[in-house]
Amino acid sequence: MPNVANKTNGFKSSEFWLSLIGMIAGIVIASLEQTQGETSWLTLAGAVLSSVCGASYANSRSKIKAALLGSEAISEAGKQQASSLKE
Repeated sequence: MPNVANKTNGFKSSEFWLSLIGMIAGIVIASLEQTQGETSWLTLAGAVLSSVCGASYANSRSKIKAALLGSEAISEAGKQQASSLKE
């Protein structure tokens, strides 16, 4: 089974930091109106911004991991085929 545990570090990627900034901005935007005692479209916009940023990061990382697993599986299959041809 291919191992991608040490291949990529999500915390060092730009997509992580952009998603984190978007989630924090969404929380700040959502809390601005709540401090004034009113709920408005800013609360909804902040919640949506946070949710979209978190979901897009998770989706992006899952696609990267799937691509790495696929390429490693192809590489291992090629190595096994080459070793069986040598025998």
